[in-house]
Amino acid sequence: MSNYNNLFKKMITLLLPALLILSMMPIAVFASGTAEKVEIRLKAGSPTVKINGTASTVIAPFVTAGTTMVPLKVITNAFGAGLKLENGNIITLTYNDRKVVLTFGSKSVKVNGAVKTVAVAPVVLKGSTMVPLRVIVEAFGAAITVDQATKETVITGSRAQLSDAGGTSIDADFNKTKVGDSYYGWSMNYPAGLVQVMQSDSGDYVKWADAKEAAQVIVITEHTGDSELTSEEQRDMLNGYFEGDEYTVDERTISVGGLSFEKLVTYTKQDKTHYEYRGIQQGENFYIVIVGAQGADKSVLKNYDVLLNSFKPSFNATDKAVKDITKVVNGVITFKDVDFGLTVKLPTGWYNDNKSAKPAYYSENESLYFSLSSAVEGDTLEKWAARREADIRDDFASNYVRGITTSPLKLQDGNALVLSYEYTYDLKNWIKGNEVLLIAGNYRYSIDFYYDLFNGSKGNEIYNSAMASLDIDTAYIEKNFDQVENDYDFVDRSKKVTKRSSMYGYSIEIPAYWYGVQNNFNEDEVYYSFSGGEMTIYAAEGNASSILADITAYTRSAEAAEVGTTLKESTMIQVNGKMVYKFVGHTAEPDEGMPYSEIFYIADTANGPLVYYFVLYDANATPSNVQRINDTVQSIRFN
Repeated sequence: MSNYNNLFKKMITLLLPALLILSMMPIAVFASGTAEKVEIRLKAGSPTVKINGTASTVIAPFVTAGTTMVPLKVITNAFGAGLKLENGNIITLTYNDRKVVLTFGSKSVKVNGAVKTVAVAPVVLKGSTMVPLRVIVEAFGAAITVDQATKETVITGSRAQLSDAGGTSIDADFNKTKVGDSYYGWSMNYPAGLVQVMQSDSGDYVKWADAKEAAQVIVITEHTGDSELTSEEQRDMLNGYFEGDEYTVDERTISVGGLSFEKLVTYTKQDKTHYEYRGIQQGENFYIVIVGAQGADKSVLKNYDVLLNSFKPSFNATDKAVKDITKVVNGVITFKDVDFGLTVKLPTGWYNDNKSAKPAYYSENESLYFSLSSAVEGDTLEKWAARREADIRDDFASNYVRGITTSPLKLQDGNALVLSYEYTYDLKNWIKGNEVLLIAGNYRYSIDFYYDLFNGSKGNEIYNSAMASLDIDTAYIEKNFDQVENDYDFVDRSKKVTKRSSMYGYSIEIPAYWYGVQNNFNEDEVYYSFSGGEMTIYAAEGNASSILADITAYTRSAEAAEVGTTLKESTMIQVNGKMVYKFVGHTAEPDEGMPYSEIFYIADTANGPLVYYFVLYDANATPSNVQRINDTVQSIRFN
């Protein structure tokens, strides 16, 4: 669960707690200039409230911190006050010329603009909004007394004289007591007393919580395909959301409303929080509902039984009580990366790569990447595109890339230049690349869009639609970013660096742009990657000839035959006065579908045999890449 909690921690969206709004609205409309007298009689702990002698049943008023809390609908119904809910959590009551503003979670109340402090903030109890009584009715000019005979609290005042005192607008949440997602197909009761604080771009993760996150409710939708999951598989998926110190205290299959759920109850030592997980598969989706409440006893979860039991893996569009929080509108998801000021609309099936530092989005057959860097004086879109084209031709063999063109494109944030090309790694499946280059203000923006060509025109249609929707908040970038270098674009590929290993007694020159994943040359293994290949240097056991024999034997094995591995070269060469074995093998049909060559240089040294191992994919076996490998090998100096 911690993964998802961290993934979207910067996305904060406050929405309405569960309110039975309809019952709060005034019962009748009065247009007479004569004020009608009002008397309300209620008692803490009693669900019976009398308004002008007529009894009704409500959530029982209660007293806490010396404050009497009553259902808001009692006040609106009795006094005819106007009611409006704004921004999902601000309640505005209007009564003649007076205005009272309350906020969920806040002890500050505004009466005609003057701030008053109350002991208890408005809360939601069993679907009813409970508000502090005295501050409101006194603002309405009413008096509060106690009937000593009946021990009832008595409020006397007058109904509002204006029929439209403030109106009764409740925004989009009017009369909503449930919440759901029409695209993912689920619904449940609104989490009472909690506020929606997170929702993923695609809407497959939603979280409600209180201010301190001592209580939380989470709904997750995972696409699992049409294969039926076993109980164990479902429980394994629930386990995937556990915290590090979370352990199970209850595990079973339960039936609710004729539906079968997997249920886990867990506890975390550090946070002293109990969680209840429920999981159910419906069609191609697996739904996970999680509630968490702080407390050393699992009985703290009892308050959520009704909520959990209300969850349904379905959405009834005709149920007007359900608030639809779907992020999917007309088959499109709006992705927003607030850290990079980026907004883009993509079809369903796309997802945000939350592990990427920069915005990156994927679908099954397409991908989009966004990056920015500081503009360079004198640079132009044409020069930028020319450098990129040169790198592409340097990276891809001539028969693995085709159709390199440039074309203008008008974006919302300026005129861009698109470098388009098609490339392949196996001469069978081709990919279209569109590198959209934009210079705006002090920054350069690169939007790279790739799609498989076997889908016909679909990829191009998505690309065009995405570019039309793409919006960069350039003002935000100018304000929040400083100097951002792009080391890759301006790199000098001819530059080399010398690396030495005192442990194994050699030095080697490698291209400076190769990326060192494991770059400590005094360790047993060194690993570098570069565009189209990789280099590994490692200390081995035995001697050079025995290592060569093992490699040669592999090429004759059935395992090698399955992937089309063949021996291309086996010889001895001289490297700066030392004889080393050179072995070249080729794999034509690897599992990943990218044919490649393996090149081994094996040398006996005073510290034991050293292996210099290179992989070069056929698609990237350009003369320049081959030459870089040869130059690197010939630069080796043995002590």
